Amino acid sequence: MKYTKFFAGYINTQGSPNLQPDQFKQLMNLIHLEGQLAAIDKIIEKLKNIDSPHKYEMFKTPLIKQIDEVSKGLSPAELLQSWSE
Repeated sequence: MKYTKFFAGYINTQGSPNLQPDQFKQLMNLIHLEGQLAAIDKIIEKLKNIDSPHKYEMFKTPLIKQIDEVSKGLSPAELLQSWSE
């Protein structure tokens, strides 16, 4: 949840970033996707002692790819910097 934690910290210290509507959508998509990924991780953790906990791993790869696409492969700080250019 690197984007969620970065932007939460940024907002707590710097205030809300001045984003265009499409940039705000991008940020919200990243937070949503990271939330989905965290939920799958929690499910996998709960199912460690069940016969097939790995069946949920297949849901992680598409989410990771979507996060990479939405973030354009940039770190949170680089993404924020690209929005201010």
